[in-house]
Amino acid sequence: MNRLFLVFYFLFLFCYSEAQNLVPNYSFEQYDTCPNSIGQINHSLPWYSPTAGTPDYLNQCTSFSFIGVPNNQWGYQNPRTGIAYAGVGLYRVDTPSNVVEREYIQVMLSSSLVANRDYCVTFYVALAEFSNHTSSVVAITEIGMLFSNNPITTANWNPLIYTPQIKSPVGVFMSDTANWMQIPGTYTALGGERYITIGNFKSDSNTDTTGVGHLWGGQTAAYYYVDDVSVIDCANSVDELSDGLSIKLYPNPNNGQMQLNYKLNEGDNGELRIMDVTGRLIAKYNLLSTPNTLQISQTGLDNGIYLYQVLTNGRLVNSNKLIIAK
Repeated sequence: MNRLFLVFYFLFLFCYSEAQNLVPNYSFEQYDTCPNSIGQINHSLPWYSPTAGTPDYLNQCTSFSFIGVPNNQWGYQNPRTGIAYAGVGLYRVDTPSNVVEREYIQVMLSSSLVANRDYCVTFYVALAEFSNHTSSVVAITEIGMLFSNNPITTANWNPLIYTPQIKSPVGVFMSDTANWMQIPGTYTALGGERYITIGNFKSDSNTDTTGVGHLWGGQTAAYYYVDDVSVIDCANSVDELSDGLSIKLYPNPNNGQMQLNYKLNEGDNGELRIMDVTGRLIAKYNLLSTPNTLQISQTGLDNGIYLYQVLTNGRLVNSNKLIIAK
């Protein structure tokens, strides 16, 4: 009976994830060949490098420690989900030539975006401690995701000077080397977008940097790990309720880190409850009329199906499934 439950659970989880997230292989778990060298992001199908850059595929499956997980030649980082992630050089000054190099990762979405529809976007990055063994490590701002109808490709290492629709905040250096940093956003599609590209889309002179330890002089580099990339039709994750209320919990599935966007009427008292399938209360959060956003961290939960409820003024207005998948 337990085995049968697990079979149905993982089938449900697979179907649910695929139906919601338009990003194939969103956490880089799938591969055609276990990586055996640097620069092999193309083994994490269908991800690839759209330029001459050589982004890396890091996975626990490999026997080569320099591209392993969680230890590799760029530092130490546990995956946010699963056993793998991508590694991308977002800024490196190659001395003495003073040429700045960039890397990007790109993938085709499972379906084209629909015009005027809102998409909930999230991806996570973590700065590598070393970035390059001969470099001074720096952090940058405005790491972005670009939506495009067609692939964006070049045959060189030069920056792709486009304007990403989703990016980390201006002036906030993505400098955490211990924890995954979320880059969320909402994108209203023009229609027909089928590709996403992740990287640093700023020119050399416009890329702001700040030193983050291991300052050896010589080359300067910012190397980031990337995991858990999601593009979800917000309509699939938003419950429009009566009386002008709305609830959106995403991403779902997640690994315990999630965000609740909600709209309450002025003066309403709201409450979010998270429970296991037996109805046992695990966590409770008060919801205020503003700021309408709640960051939730429940990383101690085991993989499985949970329930969440939203109440206003003591009345149940929403109830749905929550899936934890690490």
